[in-house]
Amino acid sequence: MISDFTDICFDSRRVTNGALFVAIPSSGERYVSDALSRGAAAVMRFTDETQAREVLARFSAKMFGEPQRSLVLIGVTGTNGKTTITTLAKQVYERVTGKKAALFGTIRNLIGDEEIPAVNTTPESRDLYELLAKARDAGCDTVFMEVSSHALELRRVAGLNFAVGVLTNLTHDHIDFHKTTDAYLEAKLRLFEVSGVCLCDRRVAERYAIPGSPILYDGSDNREAVRLICAALNLNPAQCEVALANCVPPKGRMEIVDTPGLDATVVIDYAHTPDGLEHVLTEARQQFSGCSRLTVLFGCGGNRDKTKRPIMGGIAVRLSDRAIITSDNPRTESPTDIIADIVGDNRCPRPNDTVIENRIEAIEYALSTAIPNEVIILAGKGHEDYQILGNEKIHLDEREIIRRFLDK
Repeated sequence: MISDFTDICFDSRRVTNGALFVAIPSSGERYVSDALSRGAAAVMRFTDETQAREVLARFSAKMFGEPQRSLVLIGVTGTNGKTTITTLAKQVYERVTGKKAALFGTIRNLIGDEEIPAVNTTPESRDLYELLAKARDAGCDTVFMEVSSHALELRRVAGLNFAVGVLTNLTHDHIDFHKTTDAYLEAKLRLFEVSGVCLCDRRVAERYAIPGSPILYDGSDNREAVRLICAALNLNPAQCEVALANCVPPKGRMEIVDTPGLDATVVIDYAHTPDGLEHVLTEARQQFSGCSRLTVLFGCGGNRDKTKRPIMGGIAVRLSDRAIITSDNPRTESPTDIIADIVGDNRCPRPNDTVIENRIEAIEYALSTAIPNEVIILAGKGHEDYQILGNEKIHLDEREIIRRFLDK
């Protein structure tokens, strides 16, 4: 049946002649007419959201020749750490085995060395199965995949079975989507239901009743998760250690920026949750133990969970010597209101803290007021090269801002 169609689509704008349009009730039902006008050969309509998404995934698998059957899948979920773990694990696997592997994640999708832009941490099922087919056809035998809680809840990975499933941690995030922490955890645990070997952060296992007796590891060390993954794939431990020591970390994860002429260290990190901010500041204290001052520059995203804002403000006050509070992606919220939420009751700003709403000006201020041997953490953007203001995505690359400032 599926072979009768030229393609399968869930977005009417992508429909071409002869395609099957799967109308997801929440997002596609009102575009049925548009899909037909663009040449859809048939439309599948549903009253149940979950059923629609399950069918989209199953039909997509058939459309692209069931690529998952030819691949070993490693899935990593959790609030933080997914990008680092999958990036390092892919590098170790390729160096130890000499084989080609694929990586699907937040920053980018990689098939061997070929880079394919990433739109979502985990693509919609139709696009995910197309990527899996490309990985298979390119000679990959293993795929390291970030699996978001959204993807698990919205059935984007329906039909996939994972050789290894990893739950890195579970902290304050995405409550705006999942509504409760229990629902957030329930979504993530769906990965374990379809995984052969299950690895779980010990702290999560101790706090929640995690079913199935997963293998526990220290979630504060992403490299430890890579070692367990490698063990599950039966790779040589000694060779893995050598490979792991020579891995290149992902962009925007404790990334030290080249700052010629500035007697300070600037680090860019994606930390945008309470746990992420606490982790990066704690790690910075350890990694740069002799620094004269630890500064953190951060904000919080608009139109997202508001409850984490004062928590992050409190963490900044507790763990840094200086906080510069600014905008992140305010979207359609007022940046001033977001910053007020961050400040909250944290007795912030402290005497040496600063609020500068414009992120570019905030970064320039941090650099211009740096003291010798200071460490400046730019938190929240990481790999992103944009800022969302209103409904527009504006180009903003922190590395470029730093280079321009130093060139002056």
